Amino acid sequence: MEATSGPLTAQAVSNHSATLARRLHDRFASHRAWMRDFPARSALRLCNHPRIRPMLGLRHSRAVERHRPPALTGIDARIVDALNHDGIFVTSLAALGLSAHEVLLEQGMHLADRYAAEARMRAARGEPFLYIPPDWLSEHPEFFAFGVQDRLLDIAEAYIGLPPAYDGVCINYTVADGREVATRKWHRDWEDRRMLKVAVYLHGVDDNGGPFQMIKRHDSAQSDALGYRYDLASDADLSERLGEDYRKDIVSCEGEGGTVIFTDTARFFHRGKPATARDRAAIFYSYFAERPRHPFLCERTGMARREIARLAATMPARQQRAALWRDRLPLALRLIPPARL
Repeated sequence: MEATSGPLTAQAVSNHSATLARRLHDRFASHRAWMRDFPARSALRLCNHPRIRPMLGLRHSRAVERHRPPALTGIDARIVDALNHDGIFVTSLAALGLSAHEVLLEQGMHLADRYAAEARMRAARGEPFLYIPPDWLSEHPEFFAFGVQDRLLDIAEAYIGLPPAYDGVCINYTVADGREVATRKWHRDWEDRRMLKVAVYLHGVDDNGGPFQMIKRHDSAQSDALGYRYDLASDADLSERLGEDYRKDIVSCEGEGGTVIFTDTARFFHRGKPATARDRAAIFYSYFAERPRHPFLCERTGMARREIARLAATMPARQQRAALWRDRLPLALRLIPPARL
């Protein structure tokens, strides 16, 4: 019997055209992103060349030897000790006693509520990484200013061993869809040899609410002697690099609103556990050496340089130095456009 088929319906033609258009759009976007990131990724390969790595490492070690970080006491000293030993310290805004933290939480929750519907729409479209638009944060200078308080800069400097660069502020929004994508997979940040990330929960986060997680085991395969690579890590990768029993050193940071997490996201694998029961909103502040190993892989908050310059314009000299770190880079490094978020 001869097979027969009816003519394509208008709906079928429309669906086929829409599918083709999406594929073309995705392919073009992927190619455009690859081209945009090509200079930064090429610079990373150059920095990892066997003849370049030792020179970068020697210059860095000499700079650390010459520098004298501030002497810390009390909880600030305990934070740095814990970072050096385990890569993480968990406390609260109340315990730290940092100024203006009540306003920070109140305004942060307001912005998170305002962004929630858009975040869920974007997540439904498959977008992997969601954060509150940087221009919203620019309307509230207290978010940016909070991160350059002298105490936080002192902690960053004491841990990093060099004058700190401040990479700004970002409010990440995790939709409770259970997807294990982007920063919800185990990874390390790629800005510098070591860095400090300070996360502040805007509301309570339990095991089903997407807690920040890290593994208290340093991968010694990353160094100036061996080079730096930044692939997402599977269970097999982690078992090979950290040991088959690595799971016993996973720290899952659950806590109330106002919980503060100090951690090194460059030296240690970490992720945001996929949220399943409720959305999660958290503020993230980032610090690294004022001349990071990979300046072309920095600027991850999405804040425009002109906005950072505007917000820093009336700040004291130390705060301006931390916020405007790019201005002191060699010209060749300043000319490399940063990789996309």
